[in-house]
Amino acid sequence: MPRNLITLILLFFSLVLFAQVDKLVDARVTLTGGDARAQIAALDSLSITRTVSPQLYQALGNAHFSNGDYGKAILNYERGLRLKPGSKDLKNNLKYVRAEAGINRLELPDFFLVRWWRSIGAALGAGTLLWLAIAFWWLAVAGAVMWFLRRKEMDEKRRFALLPAAVICLVVAAIFFSMGNSRNAWLENDQEAILTAKIADLRVAPGPEATLEKALSQGLKLRLLDEFDGYVKVVLDDGKQGWLPVVAVEKI
Repeated sequence: MPRNLITLILLFFSLVLFAQVDKLVDARVTLTGGDARAQIAALDSLSITRTVSPQLYQALGNAHFSNGDYGKAILNYERGLRLKPGSKDLKNNLKYVRAEAGINRLELPDFFLVRWWRSIGAALGAGTLLWLAIAFWWLAVAGAVMWFLRRKEMDEKRRFALLPAAVICLVVAAIFFSMGNSRNAWLENDQEAILTAKIADLRVAPGPEATLEKALSQGLKLRLLDEFDGYVKVVLDDGKQGWLPVVAVEKI
């Protein structure tokens, strides 16, 4: 009985693997064609299986742009930049599509240390950063304990070098830990969204009968504040607040 169960489990995972490979092959074949809708369908089938990457989001953004859906294109470029903040291709595509959508917002570059911090975090990954933090923390503890227990037996040069080395390891552990937490917070930030509806009415309160503030066009980046009765409260770039239908926006 256990052997049959193991065989069934292996068969199941083999079928899942073959299905995944088939989807990858189908997606590559579809991307060589010129049908934007077919490309979107193929790429969406990959994203549903969590096969996501900066390249997938870039391809999906390009397909939506070819289909004239600027909001979805911008959304996918922004998602790709979450995974790879330093991607020049994604940044250039995002800038181009925003211009095509008539969004002339001035993008101030992040401080260079912030860019480096995010790029290193993206390159190493949150899991690796946290493991490095644990490793350096244990090195710091080991160095401090060794110094405390054997400080009288050590020669002067080694005794004075060991404690600063332990402190340096502790500082490096704190940096890696902070970077890992920052990376997780960046990926899990669900307070930013893109207006994906072609046109949406910004109102002073939730509900179709509330006073109309202004009509917004697709592609705008929004900050989410609250949600109520099928509407979300958002903040625009200029600081103006209002309510939009929840179906008009998608979180990055």
